[in-house]
Amino acid sequence: MATLENLLAREAVLSSRQTALSSQQVALEHALLGVRVRIAEMRNMSARTYNLPSETLSTIFEAGLSETSYPTPRAMAFLDRSQQPLPIPFEMLVSAVSRRWRIVALQTPRLWTDLYINFAQPMQGLHDLYLYRSKMCLLDITLVPFARHMESDFTDSHDVGISFKQHMELLIPYVARWRKLVIRKAFVGRFSAAYSVLAHLYAPALETLVAEIHGQPPLTMEVFSGGAPRLSSVELNGVFFRPPQGAVKRVELSIYAGPTFSYAQLSQLIHPMSTLTHLTMDLNMPTHTNHPSIELPSVISLDISCHSFPALRFLDFPALEKLTFRGSSRETIGAVIQHHRLYPVVTSLTIVSQDSINWNNPSAIDFISLLPGVQDVTFQGAASTSILHALHDTKSTDKLLWPRLSTITVIPADRATVSLEKQTWAYIGKVVENRLQLGTPVSRITLSSRIIERISNKQQRRLREQVTLIEC
Repeated sequence: MATLENLLAREAVLSSRQTALSSQQVALEHALLGVRVRIAEMRNMSARTYNLPSETLSTIFEAGLSETSYPTPRAMAFLDRSQQPLPIPFEMLVSAVSRRWRIVALQTPRLWTDLYINFAQPMQGLHDLYLYRSKMCLLDITLVPFARHMESDFTDSHDVGISFKQHMELLIPYVARWRKLVIRKAFVGRFSAAYSVLAHLYAPALETLVAEIHGQPPLTMEVFSGGAPRLSSVELNGVFFRPPQGAVKRVELSIYAGPTFSYAQLSQLIHPMSTLTHLTMDLNMPTHTNHPSIELPSVISLDISCHSFPALRFLDFPALEKLTFRGSSRETIGAVIQHHRLYPVVTSLTIVSQDSINWNNPSAIDFISLLPGVQDVTFQGAASTSILHALHDTKSTDKLLWPRLSTITVIPADRATVSLEKQTWAYIGKVVENRLQLGTPVSRITLSSRIIERISNKQQRRLREQVTLIEC
């Protein structure tokens, strides 16, 4: 018995010594870590940035932050937690360089103002850190349902909808600091109830609202009815949100394949926007409508797709200066002629398409006459020969078309044939010659390298003697 007691006592002593040794080892490791930190700090003292004032270092961090934007690794770190290795956000990266950099980074609230939230996954405590570290700075918030495999975005709708609402409820206490709210790749069938959290909010600092919601029919909802006095930019894709409209200057409306955007919806949204200056439309509009005109007297820039051309029937832009059509030249000329609206102050005209065939359109003269003040015209992939032919065919006895025309830009479609590019070059040369003869010379021609390659050096020199030729 005594022997057993002795053995137990010895075991207890050994255990006690082992515990003491373990504690000593931990203490030594901590001390070693401190030494390593001190060595690193001493090495950092030789770096040129070490003696920079904290204010200067903070400004450098802010400048570095401004160089990164979605969808950089900085944003993806929030969106796809399944990535290996996990991308490191910029603000996290500079915080890990040294103790001093970390102190400065944590004392730079603007580093922590961009929140990228993957609402397809449970909430992360990281968002709380950003909300805390950003102090009273304005917030730019992006919410995206992002999964490792995109097809999984179409599953678990109930859980993802709940998660979205939870994220929004986490952010709503900070609504006074929202500057930008972006909701990407959501689906109307999942989140119509969840979006109700936006209905009655007051967002005094909100400047930009972007909502991209897929599904049929478009979701209709009034948002921020409490007010958003600084809201100036609205982008709606597949959704019919009605935000406060009093200060909106820029609107982009689009719907993926789906139902038409009705006259009533369009009128309710844009008619009250008395300060609207830039409008982009890519909507399926009804083709047979007979409605009163909607006058938008402050709009100076319109970017409209071929799906929205029927809206030209009832939209009136008396102050429009810049006009971009996204459709073939044939569709564009036909739509303008059909609706027969005059655009008297348009000075910049762009047609964007991928026309691989030139159409000889005799209505080009009528088209030009409805845009009498054009000074620069751009054909971005769109066939140009119908309009160029009308311009160079003008004689001294004819009414001069586009008398203030000074700049022509032609970039052919990717599939344009060699013969089409040569024909374009020939028409350009004729327009330049004709305008010189009429005493209204064109000052600058911008052509793609593909067109310039089709002409001889002698022809190039001739053109350069007459105008400024720019290759792009």
